[in-house]
Parts: sequence; C-alpha cells; structure tokens
Amino acid sequence: MDSLLKVRGLKLYYRTRRGIVRAVDGVSFDLRRGETLAIVGESGCGKSSMAIAIIRILPRNIDTYDGEIILDGVDIMKIDDGRFREEVAWRRISMVFQGAMNALNPVMKVGFQVAEPLILHGKMDKGEALGKARTLLGLVGLPPFIADRYPHELSGGMKQRVVIAMALALNPEIVILDEPTSALDVITQANIMNLLKKLKKERGLSYIFITHDLALASELADTVAVMYGGKIMEYGAAEQLYLDPKHPYSQKLLASIPTLRTDKKLEFIPGAPPDLVSPPPGCRFHPRCPYAMPVCREREPILGEVEKDRYVACWLYGG
Repeated sequence: MDSLLKVRGLKLYYRTRRGIVRAVDGVSFDLRRGETLAIVGESGCGKSSMAIAIIRILPRNIDTYDGEIILDGVDIMKIDDGRFREEVAWRRISMVFQGAMNALNPVMKVGFQVAEPLILHGKMDKGEALGKARTLLGLVGLPPFIADRYPHELSGGMKQRVVIAMALALNPEIVILDEPTSALDVITQANIMNLLKKLKKERGLSYIFITHDLALASELADTVAVMYGGKIMEYGAAEQLYLDPKHPYSQKLLASIPTLRTDKKLEFIPGAPPDLVSPPPGCRFHPRCPYAMPVCREREPILGEVEKDRYVACWLYGG
C-alpha cells in the first residue's frame, strides 16, 4: 500500500516558565491508506502533542513547530493557516479528541454540533446540514432523535459516538483518535472499538490511534509506534512488535500487561518519565533501562532499520 501521510522530523516545543518543553522532538513515520497506526506510550510522552501538530490546533505558547507533514505528496506544513483550514482540516484529516464531554458544547444541541462543520466548511444551509447530521448519527449507531438532545442527556458512550460522527462529517481520509475510549467502561469500550473497525472497513479510513493501553491498541492496529520522551523508540508491524518487541522500553511495556493464557510475572518500569524541559543526555530511556551502557548516556541513538520495515532507536542494535 502507498503512503497517504508521511511525517518527517516533526518538532513541537512549548514555551513555559520553567523553560522549553520538547514535547515532540524529531518524530517520523508513515501512514498507509486504509491502515491503523497506533501511537503508544506512557502519559506525557508527546502522543497528543503530535496529534495537534498534525492537525494544526496549536496553543499560543509554541516555541518551535517544524518538520514535514506530507499528505498525498504535498507538504502541508508549507501552506498557510487559511488554506489549511479550507483544504485539509476536517476535510482530509479530522480528530476525535480525548474526553467527549469536553469536546461538546454543553449549551448546544447535539445535532447542531454535528452539523456545524457542514455549515462552516461544507457550505450547506442549516436545514440540509441538520438532515445530514441525523444521517451521521445513524451511521455511528445512534437514533435520529439524539440530534435534539443536549450533551448532558447522553451517556459517555453516546457522547463518544457523537464526537466520532462530528469527525466523519466531511468524509476525511484520516481520522486521529486521541484516547477515544479512556473514560468509558469496558463494555462501552468494546462497542466503540467495534464501531471504529466497522467504519474503517466500510469507509476505507486511515486511523492514527493514540493510546497508553497496548492491549486496546492490539484490537485495531496494523502498525505500532512506541513513543517515549517525545521520540519514537520502536516502529513496525503490530504483530512483530507484540510477539517480539526489540526496544527495552517496548519489552517492559508489554511485560506489564496481564494475559489470560499465560501465567507470567508482571513487571514494572522503575523510575519516572523524563522531564522534557531538561531531558537526559543520550538515550532518553537510559535512566530506567536495565541494559544501559556508557554510550547510552553519551550519544542519542537514531531510529534505524533492524529488520525489513522494523525500526528501533537503541544502541543494543547499533544505534
């Protein structure tokens, strides 16, 4: 499959009172058509910052925003904000934000919130847009009368489905899913995951699925990128990574997940994630790594190919 999205050397740094936070620091990956790329890692590793960098919903305290984001051969980093909003945002790349309640306006009816991008970007009149909104709600498994409800009248799973409907309003090719099931119970999580699989199959969608839950990512992912300290540590096919993780961080993450069919001793990762204002020199994982060598403390490893389409940033594999 050809690459729909290529990200190369993406950087997003924030200005804070403590200094510059290197939230996304030279991230590169490809997303193929019809593929799900899961971005996994601990909280604070830069997953959500990477998402807002791609869809360009940037806060005011940006210090550095650099790199290449190539969508169908066009570097969308080089186009101005007006053209990006007109041609890319929600039309070609949309996003399901973490926490559906925070993504919905509590004083507006659900139907109008789904219809809003159709009115603003799709140039529909209000009546036509509301009719389309009801169709979209049906697509995500909600009855049409939900359009006349307010967010507080819906359950968590229903709100999440509404946010997914909003993301699909303009038929985008890529949907970024930022922890879409994090606040939901296990049964509702399963229902939302089944919905995402169904939409992917029916619409040929490409997903960037952001999560800290590796077990959940395995349900949807074709490819997995493991992030740590603003960088990608391992990147490759999901089956390869789950069966044979290469990077010590990936190994530790998978060793912390309980399984039903094996009686293994669960492990944990000692220490804490790095402070991205002053990250450690060399490999950012070396203070917590059981295999750390002197070179790990001195020089930063690059993300290199260790097998076909399998990339690892670790001095154990030559750096």
